[in-house]
Amino acid sequence: MLLFKIIDGLSRLTGNLAAWLVIPLLLVVVHEVGARHVFNAPTGWGYDTSWMLFSAQFLIGGAYTLLKKNHIRIDIVYNLLSERAKVVYDLFIYVVFFLVPAGLFTWAGFRFAAEAFAASEKLSTTNWFFPSGPPKSLIPIGFFLLGLQAVAEIARCLQSLRAGRRAS
Repeated sequence: MLLFKIIDGLSRLTGNLAAWLVIPLLLVVVHEVGARHVFNAPTGWGYDTSWMLFSAQFLIGGAYTLLKKNHIRIDIVYNLLSERAKVVYDLFIYVVFFLVPAGLFTWAGFRFAAEAFAASEKLSTTNWFFPSGPPKSLIPIGFFLLGLQAVAEIARCLQSLRAGRRAS
């Protein structure tokens, strides 16, 4: 179905973006370590920048991880199930542990980010005082993408149950 190809493509795109974020993250960490330990002159922005980049990588890469089925699962139990039971199990997991939390975190994250923008909130973890709205916006964006991918996976499971075969 075209909609699921679009969702999968979006998950691949954001997964690739998340993978490329490791390069600026590496550069920031190397710079900060060098500045701190070699020159005894730590930056005021290195800590905030590194956790924002890692947060972006983690949140934006979640949908790609679900697409590739690389989230944690207890394989000892899963491998004992029949093919149909595996699809039912996956369907349950996608709804209860992915779709519902993703919906809740998207909604709450949107409000969280909107409040940060409205109040012109600044981060106070270092003396940089970066605006907190942009990094907080990654929460609803990341969980929305995860929820979209969960919808595609749920539809695949339902198609498999109707067709009587294993979801791909």
